[in-house]
Amino acid sequence: MREYLVLLKLNPGKLMETLGSLRQLSSNPVDAVDLCYTMNIFGVWDMGIWINSEDSAQVLEFVQEKVKNMTGITEVYTVPTFPHGNEPIKTEDKTKNFKGSEPVKAKA
Repeated sequence: MREYLVLLKLNPGKLMETLGSLRQLSSNPVDAVDLCYTMNIFGVWDMGIWINSEDSAQVLEFVQEKVKNMTGITEVYTVPTFPHGNEPIKTEDKTKNFKGSEPVKAKA
């Protein structure tokens, strides 16, 4: 399943209200979109949302209909990412998990 990071800038005057709304999103806010977790970010962006989906159209629907119009959100930037350790990788001889496994050696 493809993973996406949705970066958010928040209005400082509505920070607590917006954080509460984001944290109350369901784990399946739109068909074919799974919300993994929300996180605070320090720097240019204020918050991030990790989501999984096979369908980029559903991701667009989630961002446009559920996130972008929330009170206190001033900017949204969605980044398609590579899986970050949730799925096993396959080597020639066996399947290994990213966490706690030996490094995969590339053939020259």
